Amino acid sequence: MASRSNTKFQKRQKEFARLEKRQDKAARKERRKALKDTGGGGPPIEAMDPTDLGLPPLEEPVESPSQ
Repeated sequence: MASRSNTKFQKRQKEFARLEKRQDKAARKERRKALKDTGGGGPPIEAMDPTDLGLPPLEEPVESPSQ
């Protein structure tokens, strides 16, 4: 009957591993939610100025090199 207590121990270990995984997953979800709420993604694309990126302004047409 020694295998019976071993089975219970293995089952308990599996249950504990599942519990840890659920808690880790919930913590990651909370972190993502907090980042989303605080706006951790940077400025919106509409608020960015193309000249800051070294691009020509949007109003001017881009000239192609003529050869």
